[in-house]
Amino acid sequence: MNQTTQRNALPPLVAAFLFAGLCGLPERSAFAQSPEPVATNQAAQVKLPTAITIPEAMRANLKTQSVPIQFSQNLPITQGMVTISAAASNQASSQVSAPTDGQIIGNLPQLGQTVQAGQTLFELASAGLADLQAQWSMAQAKASLAQQSLSRDQSLFADGLIAKKRLEETRSMAQSAAAELTAATARLKVAGVTASNKNATSNLAVRAPITGVITQRKIMPGERVMAGQALLEITASGDQWWLMAVAPAKVPTAGQQAELKISGCPEPAPVRLIDLTVDPMSQLMTLRAESKVACASLRPGQMTNASLWVQQVEPVIALPIAAITELDNRPQVFVQRGEQYFLVPVQLRGELNGMAYVSGDFQTHDQVVTDGMSRLKALALGMGSE
Repeated sequence: MNQTTQRNALPPLVAAFLFAGLCGLPERSAFAQSPEPVATNQAAQVKLPTAITIPEAMRANLKTQSVPIQFSQNLPITQGMVTISAAASNQASSQVSAPTDGQIIGNLPQLGQTVQAGQTLFELASAGLADLQAQWSMAQAKASLAQQSLSRDQSLFADGLIAKKRLEETRSMAQSAAAELTAATARLKVAGVTASNKNATSNLAVRAPITGVITQRKIMPGERVMAGQALLEITASGDQWWLMAVAPAKVPTAGQQAELKISGCPEPAPVRLIDLTVDPMSQLMTLRAESKVACASLRPGQMTNASLWVQQVEPVIALPIAAITELDNRPQVFVQRGEQYFLVPVQLRGELNGMAYVSGDFQTHDQVVTDGMSRLKALALGMGSE
């Protein structure tokens, strides 16, 4: 090796370190890209709906049927049983008991029948009613005589003809007779007879204490009953509340408007109250909805099926369930836009009564294909287009 070569050559140790450093440098990743290509690839991943190619020879034979899409602000969440109540929590009811011993005569009101306060429900044949009327007549006569005696002794005492002690005794007798008359009148009233009814018979008219609906009937026509025996239950029907138990996951969030709907009722019932606790037995929470207009087909104490609806911030699309097809392992619908057809993926949000509620990339004037989808599906899969 000459002097020049020795001057330019690196010492062996330094050369080894440099070679190791060059080998240790990280290579540029094959997946690392500049910001511009990243944006380009992301845009390429967004698959916009493309029109389905339909040969002209097939277009006349598609025989598809389409319906306009419907935007809905409300979404059905679940279905369940509701109890119809006259109050937000407990039934507002009144018991009808037998005022005296007797036998039921005449027809009885039926379960679910609406009655008015004071309406005669049935008659009770009672031998004890005559005794009550006799007791009242005797009490009335005694009270009248005692009052006359009191008026006379008050005049005599004012003239100084009788002692004060006699006046006090007369006054005490008059007060006692008045109390007996009050008690006799009350017994007649409990029996459903007014003291002014001079033509009362031994048949006692049992009347409704409140306006409402017959929700319980514990007697039969012709049955003998005893005083105080429970006969009927009437539930007030002035208000109408619908109580529904749902899973906690289905309960509307704070501030979210919700309502219950019952088939055949003219209006839904907005949810007013939500129980804050979960029932330990059923693990459900109770929603309490108040009907703005009482549903004529419902009665307090009745149970029926209802659906829970909640208001959405973003509207959903309501379309027939039959319009949804499975393609690429996900629900999709065929959409007609003018003369073209598109396949639009959807997300199923809920369904009720043959309607599905979905979200997807729809346009305002889209029409959803409900019939003739088999040929469109074949064309979308690339079959039958030759």
